[in-house]
Amino acid sequence: MDWDFGPDDEITYFDPDCSYWLTGYRPITRTQGLDFNPDWFREDAINKLTTGKYSQFQEGSKSHRTFWEERRNRSINGLEINGYRITGDNYFWLNFYRLKQNDKTSKASSGRKLSFPIFLVYQYEYFHYLEICEILKKDVGLVKSRGIGFSEIAAETCVRPFITTPNYRVVASAFSERHLKPLLTKTWSQLNWLSAETETAFRRVCMVVNTNVHKRASKKNKDGTEAHDSHMSEVEGIIADDAEKIRGDRTERLLFEEAGSDKIFKKKWIQGEALVNVMGQKIGTRIGWGTGGDVGASIEGIRDMAFSPNSWGILPYRHNHTPDGRYIQTSMFIPAYRTVLDLIDSRGWCDPELGKAYYEKIRLTKVDDPKGLMMYKAEYCFTIEEALIGQGDNIFPKEQLAEQFAALTIYKTIPEPSKGHLIWTVDSQDNKTGVKWRQSPEDGKILILEHPRFSEDGHPYKNLYVAGLDSIDIGVADSASKKGSSEANSLSDFCVVIKRRAFGQTEPQYVAIYKDRPNDPREAYEITAKLLTYYSCQAVLEASRTAILTYYRDRKYLHLLMKRPRATMPNVTKGNPNMYGAPAGVKTIIHYRELIYDFILDYYYTIGFLEMLEQLLNYSDEKKKMFDIVAALGMAELGDEEMSFRKPEEYNPKEKQFRDIGWFKDANGYKHYGAIPKTQEERYAQNRPRVNDRWLHDGLV
Repeated sequence: MDWDFGPDDEITYFDPDCSYWLTGYRPITRTQGLDFNPDWFREDAINKLTTGKYSQFQEGSKSHRTFWEERRNRSINGLEINGYRITGDNYFWLNFYRLKQNDKTSKASSGRKLSFPIFLVYQYEYFHYLEICEILKKDVGLVKSRGIGFSEIAAETCVRPFITTPNYRVVASAFSERHLKPLLTKTWSQLNWLSAETETAFRRVCMVVNTNVHKRASKKNKDGTEAHDSHMSEVEGIIADDAEKIRGDRTERLLFEEAGSDKIFKKKWIQGEALVNVMGQKIGTRIGWGTGGDVGASIEGIRDMAFSPNSWGILPYRHNHTPDGRYIQTSMFIPAYRTVLDLIDSRGWCDPELGKAYYEKIRLTKVDDPKGLMMYKAEYCFTIEEALIGQGDNIFPKEQLAEQFAALTIYKTIPEPSKGHLIWTVDSQDNKTGVKWRQSPEDGKILILEHPRFSEDGHPYKNLYVAGLDSIDIGVADSASKKGSSEANSLSDFCVVIKRRAFGQTEPQYVAIYKDRPNDPREAYEITAKLLTYYSCQAVLEASRTAILTYYRDRKYLHLLMKRPRATMPNVTKGNPNMYGAPAGVKTIIHYRELIYDFILDYYYTIGFLEMLEQLLNYSDEKKKMFDIVAALGMAELGDEEMSFRKPEEYNPKEKQFRDIGWFKDANGYKHYGAIPKTQEERYAQNRPRVNDRWLHDGLV
């Protein structure tokens, strides 16, 4: 047959709709593999079920030994029949693994019987993906729907090489015992069953190492020492709540159980590199997977793995399990609608359209509970974005954020920000006259999606931009000198964001961000002054940060900071209008979180900064001090709200030069002489009513 990927073709991804000469994979879809029969590959399981035995030959006979040697060979090298091939792990899974079966004829809660797995196409694809990764010396990444039996497949991944391959080492790791123990329990149970039910052919005694977390197939010599001519395969479980615990002997398979619930998954993945490499040669495979709906900040690592497989050493998986059917490359993804048992045909294939309809009916029953519906979508996901929504106490719209995260990392619908520096321009007297942009992709600390807008006449706009600022009072150098102090440990980064406000038909968007933790915080203060000058805007500051106020007062930058927003004052009429920044109280935080929520709900598709999306996706009230970008966004939203009566408009030089001059009264009834406010918005902003007494001539201001 002709192969989509032949013997001379480079394989840079696995596409289940393509055929691969490397492992003999052929697709089984709506139109392909119509002549496929799973029973071709289940002969041993069928014999065991019908006769109670695998082999009909007398134990100890040559025919018996030949029979079992052939089964061992199939379990390592796979089996090909009628042009179709299943891998060794898939063969072992179908014929020598036992698991609880779902029987639709039995009533609920009546218990489930142990039997052999049925053939399922999505599992067949996974086993081929695993083998291709091992041949190409790539690692395995998987994101999946809940309840598809993958914990059993993970146990098979441990059991099969332990039984078939001498000196093979498997390490299964998890963040907690709660995640590791079920996997090991399944593994030990399978080993016990094989010892009892395979006519001793797959029996592996563990005389020396035989604990609840570690087993090695070996016998003892007469003197009680370990016989090193034994099988010597082993499976070890590690509770790795610290990345440093991913250490030990080299291993052929390193499993990361439920990585989506692992807070330090990324660190452990990097640490595990040493276990699967010997002197620069890859001798093993890392296998990491996560389940849709895993919670909180723990999901950050699995999200990164899913959307950036190449940077993790993972073979990408090409698929179209996307909202619009577009093809993308991620880690392997198994959606819920491919796993509905009642819809499985005789080939083990599930119609995806019928599967979606099945779950859509369930989703409709949950529309009155938005949070419950979101959780259900994450656990029984259609797309990889849904799977990685996460839960926890994050109040922000996760579905929209996950969609935009994919837009940035996979679809590339928004251009990457420009990186660079801003530099003061000065006159002959060294007076600052403005700033200019210098592109610097390598070391630029300012990220810009859109530079300041100007009118057709080349003039800037008024009130078009607003900024939010989450400042710091000490830098890295100071925090290092206070090592171990609570102040040093809780120090977050300095962050300022620039928001372009709604203007005509133009939607609001965050157009620039600067986030850093310099040795000296004054470096961040100065960069921010340039950025605010560049966009001709003011920033709302969190009032608890006072060092930047002192710095700006000394350098005459105070005009770049906005006075306290009215929404944060307990009493607007009695508030102090001369105070800078918003208080860091609970009411302020709740209010600005609501403003951020509204912005995301309406304009999530404009967010073009990846780190901003990551913080919004992973935000937690419990650790809110660590989310500096979110805090800066909150300040910017408060500033935008404060400017609601100051609409963006083109700068008019003539208007700037000629104004009505005369007497007018301020809000307290005192008369003043000067430029009379002309518009309602301007009067509101200046808190001075316009009066008609004593009009004078137009004059030059």
